[in-house]
Amino acid sequence: MRITCIGHSGFAIESADGAETLIFDYYTDHCLVLEPILSRARQLRVLVSHSHRDHLCHDIFGWRDRCADTHYVIANECRRKLARCMNLADWPITFLHHGEDWGDGGVQVHAFGSTDVGVSYLVEVEGRRVFHAGDFTCWQFEDAPQAEQRKARGDFHAILRTIAAHVPHIDVAMMPVVPNLGGDFAYGAREFLRAVRCDLFIPMHTWGRDREAAQFQLYRNPLHGTCRYLHEGSDMIISHQ
Repeated sequence: MRITCIGHSGFAIESADGAETLIFDYYTDHCLVLEPILSRARQLRVLVSHSHRDHLCHDIFGWRDRCADTHYVIANECRRKLARCMNLADWPITFLHHGEDWGDGGVQVHAFGSTDVGVSYLVEVEGRRVFHAGDFTCWQFEDAPQAEQRKARGDFHAILRTIAAHVPHIDVAMMPVVPNLGGDFAYGAREFLRAVRCDLFIPMHTWGRDREAAQFQLYRNPLHGTCRYLHEGSDMIISHQ
């Protein structure tokens, strides 16, 4: 399995046999890595976690011309926005609420909730579980009133408990680590890794502050798993054990 960081929260997953290509939350491609990924795709599954412009880019709908076997899995929260500019009946789109599933035999998708709009995704492909958080993290801003910070933590842990009960072990997780929050910006990542056994954790959505987000000592779980930062345009291979 190859994981490529396209940029921001955008990632591509390519199965080792080349049968499946998944692209999550495409936003920008400054390093021009998307073209070869699309050229290799035989089955393309495009996932969108929510409607914020840095997660939903309308360029994705041009990819259907590149790969005949393309299907879009999109948070239901995006439906109304998309319906204003396209005839949804003409498109191979599945809209998911949190708690709902979609699968095609090779890929299985389950949508969890989010602490922002939309959903987060657990995808099973090639015998591995991959979690893409969308905008799910603990959005406690350093300068927010204490009551707001307590609510942010409570909302976050409510969803995290659901995730941990459903899937106690994840092979790869991609999750926002946002230094712009200030204070204990790594709280969400740290609590996630306490609750869920994760073999590989990749921070994302850093808004360019990758050095701070890659201070893994702030959130790495010493009991299991590793953390790795993928810079825009970089990739890594996860081999079968």
